[in-house]
Amino acid sequence: VGLGMASTANAQQQKSPKTETFLPNIFFNEYADDLDTLYHNMILGDTAITHDDQYKFYADDATEVPDSLFFNKILHDQLLYGFKEGDKIIPLDENGKPVYKLDKRLENGVQKTVYSVTTKTATADDVNSAYSRGIQGDIDDLYEANKENVNRLIEHGDKIFANEESVQYLNREVQNNIENIHELAQQQDQHSSDIKTLKKNVEKDLLDLSGRLIAQKEDIAQKPNRHPRSGHLQRATRPV
Repeated sequence: VGLGMASTANAQQQKSPKTETFLPNIFFNEYADDLDTLYHNMILGDTAITHDDQYKFYADDATEVPDSLFFNKILHDQLLYGFKEGDKIIPLDENGKPVYKLDKRLENGVQKTVYSVTTKTATADDVNSAYSRGIQGDIDDLYEANKENVNRLIEHGDKIFANEESVQYLNREVQNNIENIHELAQQQDQHSSDIKTLKKNVEKDLLDLSGRLIAQKEDIAQKPNRHPRSGHLQRATRPV
């Protein structure tokens, strides 16, 4: 039974259609001659080296732009990592796009109009452009800026926390001062009450003293004058 099932599975695999077709090896296969042009266009494209050792990339016709792996590798690395003075670069416009131009080239004795782009050696002005640092440089700047912002937020958070503690301390001090003011106010009220009571007592004592003095004065006025030894009445003498 096991052999029968295995034979059936093998037959099904042989009958099932292929879902993937791999590109043949350009260096060792019977279709190498037919695929030379395909692989060449994919990898290098129509690329020339100028007299000043620059790369000049040509498109196939006027409806396309250069798009080989070689061209895209140079452009990709340049846009990602940037460049420095003296590097070989693909010239870019103000929007960061390659500077293409219509060009003439001979192909099998026939002149064609196609788009081309030629590399150049980066100058100081190129280095000062917006694209010299590359995306990675911008990412690094953003990372550093974000790191600084995070550290600044942490610092502000610590200050806010410290300020909150200070505010809480000040609130406690204010509350203590309010309580002290209330206590002083109560003491002041008590002192005012004590002063009023003392004033009443003094007034009462003064009235009592005044009454006693008046009574004594009247008592003295009602008693006749007597000589302290004879006991006889003395007349009051008037000064001459």
